[in-house]
Amino acid sequence: MPPGTMKSLKVISIALIASALTAAAAPRFALVRVKDIYSSLQSTTALQERIKKDRDQIMRDQRADKLRDIISELQTLQAQLSDKDKPLDEMTRKTLARTYELKRQEALTLQQDFEGFQSEQEKRINHRMVASMRESLRRIVDVSTKVAKERGYDSVFDSSGNTNTGVPFVLFSKDAPDITGDIQAAMKDGETAMASDKNESSGAK
Repeated sequence: MPPGTMKSLKVISIALIASALTAAAAPRFALVRVKDIYSSLQSTTALQERIKKDRDQIMRDQRADKLRDIISELQTLQAQLSDKDKPLDEMTRKTLARTYELKRQEALTLQQDFEGFQSEQEKRINHRMVASMRESLRRIVDVSTKVAKERGYDSVFDSSGNTNTGVPFVLFSKDAPDITGDIQAAMKDGETAMASDKNESSGAK
């Protein structure tokens, strides 16, 4: 074999080895859509239903019912006092005006009381919502990490998230695998197991 050919083969061999080493060392990335995963969780649906129920319960508080009744009475009194087709005599007008003012003061006091109650209840609801969201996100991170390690990925990025400046966290990706479905399946299995354990614990008591 001519010396020049041997030299060329050595160069090609070295280039192939370097290419192989580079390819082996290249990090493997995957994408997940955390928002979609969170929305699909049974715990998220249950939380939303619980929050709606709690907020509906706030509006069924007796203070809210009484306030609505007083507002209705005020509207009726206002209509009587301003009805030009049925003018009132001076005595009746003064009596209704006095009643209206007393009802208005009662409504203001009751409104302040109810708003304070509503504010405290909303704080409680928000605290529970934040705690639940953090727990769900923690589980999503844990499961994503586990699945990524099992699949041999070096990094996983949230393609549904934004940076602090409001731009998408992942600006561009070419052929990066999306493992959202795998994470959702693993999360569903985990929630099913948790629900089963909870039912067994409740039955044992």
